[in-house]
Formats: sequence, C-alpha cells, structure tokens
Amino acid sequence: MSYRRFGRARSLRSDRALDRYVATKLWFELGRYVATELWLELDRHVATERLLELGRYVATELWLELGRHVATERNMCSVAA
Repeated sequence: MSYRRFGRARSLRSDRALDRYVATKLWFELGRYVATELWLELDRHVATERLLELGRYVATELWLELGRHVATERNMCSVAA
C-alpha cells in the first residue's frame, strides 16, 4: 500500500514537473514569438518611417535642385535675350 502511494506521489510529482516544463517551454516559445513579431512590426514601422523621411528629403532636395536649375536656365535665357 505504501509503495503504491509512493508510486502515485512520484507520478504526480513527475506530472507536475512535466506540466511545469511544458508550460515554461510554451511560455518561452510564445514569448519569443510575440517578441519577434513585435520586433518585426516595430522594425517595419521604423524602416517605413525612415524610408518616408528619406523619400521626402530626396524629393525635396531634387525639387529644390531642379527648381534652381530651371530658375538659372530661365535667368540665363532672359539675360541672353
């Protein structure tokens, strides 16, 4: 009788340890997944924002350069005419 109880108690301890292990692994895996997804989303957002800012900067600089070029060309034509 005591052997059976000991066996059951050991089995329960083993099951609890296994449950803890599975729950811990699941938590770590879920945590890694959530952290990875969050990081990817954040990284996409940051990359998008940087690209938009860079795009705006490049477009503005290009527009300013083009505007200067056109203005200079017009002035040169006006002076020459």
